[in-house]
Amino acid sequence: MPRLRRRPGTALAVCALIALPAAAFGQTITEFPVPTMGSQPFGIVAGADGALWFTESSGDKIGRITTTGTITEFPVPTAGAQPFSITAGPDGNIWFTEVSAQQIGRISPNGTVTEFPISGGGGPGGIALGADGALWFSLITGNEVGRITTAGAITEFPIPTGGAIPHQLGTGPDGTLWFPEVGTDKVGRIDTGGTISEFPLPSSGAEPFGITTGPDGNLWFSEFTTGKIGRITPSGSITEFPLADSASNPLLLASGADGAVWFTQAATSQVARITTAGVVTEFTVPTAGSLPQGIAAGPDGNLWFVEQTANRIGRLVPAASTSPLVAAVLPSSRSVVTGATATAFATMINSGSTAATECAITPVSAVPVDFTYQTTDPATNALAGTPDTPVTIEPGAAQSFLVAFATNADFVPIDVVLGFACGNAIAAPSGAGLNTLLLSASATPTPDIIALSATASNDGILDLPGADGAAAFALATDNLGAAATLAISADTGDAVLPVSLAICPTDAATGACSAAAAASITIPIAAGATPTFAIFVQASGTVPFEPAANRISVRFRDAGGAVRGSTSVALRTQ
Repeated sequence: MPRLRRRPGTALAVCALIALPAAAFGQTITEFPVPTMGSQPFGIVAGADGALWFTESSGDKIGRITTTGTITEFPVPTAGAQPFSITAGPDGNIWFTEVSAQQIGRISPNGTVTEFPISGGGGPGGIALGADGALWFSLITGNEVGRITTAGAITEFPIPTGGAIPHQLGTGPDGTLWFPEVGTDKVGRIDTGGTISEFPLPSSGAEPFGITTGPDGNLWFSEFTTGKIGRITPSGSITEFPLADSASNPLLLASGADGAVWFTQAATSQVARITTAGVVTEFTVPTAGSLPQGIAAGPDGNLWFVEQTANRIGRLVPAASTSPLVAAVLPSSRSVVTGATATAFATMINSGSTAATECAITPVSAVPVDFTYQTTDPATNALAGTPDTPVTIEPGAAQSFLVAFATNADFVPIDVVLGFACGNAIAAPSGAGLNTLLLSASATPTPDIIALSATASNDGILDLPGADGAAAFALATDNLGAAATLAISADTGDAVLPVSLAICPTDAATGACSAAAAASITIPIAAGATPTFAIFVQASGTVPFEPAANRISVRFRDAGGAVRGSTSVALRTQ
């Protein structure tokens, strides 16, 4: 693990940003038909392009669905390939397995598909990004775990126990890969050097199938036959949680933005939620007998899942989190040279009436880094305590941390979701730009814009005086990376809000615009430069106070369109 260091000159002013109520939503499910009839979608994942990508196992296609429900399909070159599991790669492409064709597929954001045959044979099942920057996959019929580089080089590692039938694959917060063994009732773990360990389940005949990293830093898996959800710690300790219907056939899992783990139940056509304490809630899919399979958290904070027999993609809007924990990360974006360590500050607040114990931070997203965290003194940002050691947060108190990501490989900007969990509380809800970190690493130095915003109330909220009112907020930056010409603009993300936005560079001493304000500006920013900006907001309607959803984000994009800096504020009319 890298040694944590404080970056001089980086202020920690996040408490005001996170003491905000979550937007209130109820669980609602919307279904979107897949254009190709009988395509039998199976796996789904969020891509770096802000859309969801899914496999069509009978249709021999890869589908893409936007968060508004628009679907595009791309044929796989090999007929009868049976595309199965799918994941986002470090190269900005989507990678998937082809069970029948015994190949690994790669599809670019524009739909170009490349296939890589597995020379040793065996149908690949699950696939996941490893901490070494390679893609790792299970071989259902080969009783092995494989590794493929982004250039297509494949290595295979035999599983010690014969007849294991490894199915899905998940990346653990410790950088290892985990896989359920359907045939042996075990959960396996493989490190990036190829060493495999296996852990027997308490239940026999369980047929463990899916697996994912939870916000608590543990791996959560399904037991298809016994109708249980299992939890295994990185050290191998297993706990099982029986479901109300033991014949519900739980399948695939994903961590949700609400701080819980979500999973599909094939036999009962349900999508279910389990808290880190083991409390289960189930939601019935509108189409009966839909056979829900893969599930993923979308960039919109919703849960997206596939319905295999109904030939649809489902979207579930979760209810507001009831966790007493809230968290924030500053800055919200880092771009470093590969091999360097990117750091940021995080804060957790316990708004509950009892002490939150065993509070820790863990990466939920798969990303090629070694991660560590350590408490800090919020007044000075100086490191305190011991690295990677959980702490207690008293009622109404906050704890600040430094988080560090030692990069192991090149990767495009990935919005890294972090789990902020305590042993006796539901994990904090996750929000893009609030407590996630848009992180990238490249061999060639890039701009690395540290951006911090300031509103008049100094609480991270921009108040508009009425439905036709206008307001502004300020932005200070520091380019810790390479010089470049950047396009800077403001937007409201997925929320459609009745506002118009403009930005201008300002004189740091006076705050006055030094050039005309526009919807987007393009300016050169030198290495080490600290330019300031003003963002102007004009309302043409009412903006309700939903700070998790109604926000203004400012983004700094390089010539290739990659975001190299970002920050955001909440917005409301008064």
